[in-house]
Amino acid sequence: MKARQLSKSDPKPFELSLRIRHPSIDPADLSREFKIEPEHSFRAGDPRPTRGSIVPVSMHRESYWLGPLNPAKWPPDISFPGHPQLQVARANLGLAAIKSLDWALSLSATRFLHLHAELLRRIRSEGGEISLLVALSIGELSGFSLVPEVSRVFGEFGITIEFELTDA
Repeated sequence: MKARQLSKSDPKPFELSLRIRHPSIDPADLSREFKIEPEHSFRAGDPRPTRGSIVPVSMHRESYWLGPLNPAKWPPDISFPGHPQLQVARANLGLAAIKSLDWALSLSATRFLHLHAELLRRIRSEGGEISLLVALSIGELSGFSLVPEVSRVFGEFGITIEFELTDA
């Protein structure tokens, strides 16, 4: 399944989505753990939607969960106790996370993945697959860098990074 198309009314340079396939996990457990409402999900063993009444009912062979990631929600842990500029710094970091793919990937690797490390490792050990879908708007993004530390973290978790170019 491809990443969703970027909205033409609100052009963003990129969008990130996490995709998980697993032999049996309950997608509701993933939603609860990640605190993310999925765009699409189903559980292994659930009936597939049918297009007509003559077709026999088939079941999903694996569980599937696809949810949007919002790096602006995971600013790095910075603290300047009692400093009035803290809110300004956090707001600027959040803005950077939605405008800079480099920063968004770094936050995804350092904050989100490490926060959910145990679950992600369990998914992989049970035969699941994890992908980070990166939809890039050609007109809004001039380039990006994937630093070695970030690619190492995604590799440690066994997460495939899939890039999709859009002309939105």
